[in-house]
Amino acid sequence: MGFEDGWSAFEQQVGPLLTDELSQDAPISDSETDPAPGTLANSMEWQDQDGTLTVGSSDPRGPIAAYVTRGTAPHEIVPVAANALHFFVGGDEVFTRHVDHPGTSPNPFHITAWENQRDTVMQMFHDTVGASVLSMLNPWRNATLGEGDSPDDGSGDGT
Repeated sequence: MGFEDGWSAFEQQVGPLLTDELSQDAPISDSETDPAPGTLANSMEWQDQDGTLTVGSSDPRGPIAAYVTRGTAPHEIVPVAANALHFFVGGDEVFTRHVDHPGTSPNPFHITAWENQRDTVMQMFHDTVGASVLSMLNPWRNATLGEGDSPDDGSGDGT
């Protein structure tokens, strides 16, 4: 199997595996305070981008995964497309012109997801792509070796 076929097979195996792991490890907000709990977890997907396997969030709310994984500093929230912010706290409806948000701690769930699947991914890479990569890196792969024509005869001088 050539590199291209091996890489395609690798992506087909690893993409869904890492997507599932990210979905399982992503935090799910409280349904009392979030009208769409689980949106981040359900937004995980994989794709091939010009030969690069990418796995991550396609959350329609924007870069939520970055806010979750990196955390946020304290900040003010003000309405952008309305006269007031509208949300619920403990079942009480709230309208206000601003909120002083205390910030959030980082939740590196993407690191946990990778660590949970690293050994499996490395084995899959070895099984699908590894041999073709190693053969491509071998400078002697096209050489016909004769007597005395070895890359290293053990003498230490490279002859």
